[in-house]
Amino acid sequence: MLFILCFIFFMNIGFSQEKKSEINPIGIKKNVIYGTLGVYIEESYGTLLGNYERMVFQLPNSFVQSFWLRIGAGPWAWWTADGMNYVSTLSVLMGRRSAHLEIGSGVLFTYDSDEKRFHPLVNDSHLAGNLGFRFQKPGGLLVFRTGIGWPEFMYLSLGICF
Repeated sequence: MLFILCFIFFMNIGFSQEKKSEINPIGIKKNVIYGTLGVYIEESYGTLLGNYERMVFQLPNSFVQSFWLRIGAGPWAWWTADGMNYVSTLSVLMGRRSAHLEIGSGVLFTYDSDEKRFHPLVNDSHLAGNLGFRFQKPGGLLVFRTGIGWPEFMYLSLGICF
């Protein structure tokens, strides 16, 4: 009887497994490609950017989840002028699950087609930045962004993660 009880007790311990953490078991994918539509209705300004982002640093057990480097380019139009925007930013994502606060800053080079030169549109400044909401599910395929920033002003983005 004692042998059978010991066998049952030790068999249960032998088949137990370590429980993995439920928070972010797969993790956010490190590469994102997305398109951004930005508008400023009062000034009749609009831009359409194609972007690539790469996670450069991750803090797995912190509210500040990760840092991202973005490069993007695309056309802009403002009343009768038009040209191209070239942007690069460093962003931080805050939040642990699918919904994130996104804050970024960087540089912007604006090419004016009429003047045939690179020239900033606002106050002779080459600054870019954004503050917004980002939905990117850990292990998911899609990313959705919205917020305010420059050169996008009010923007919506949709893309894929890999």
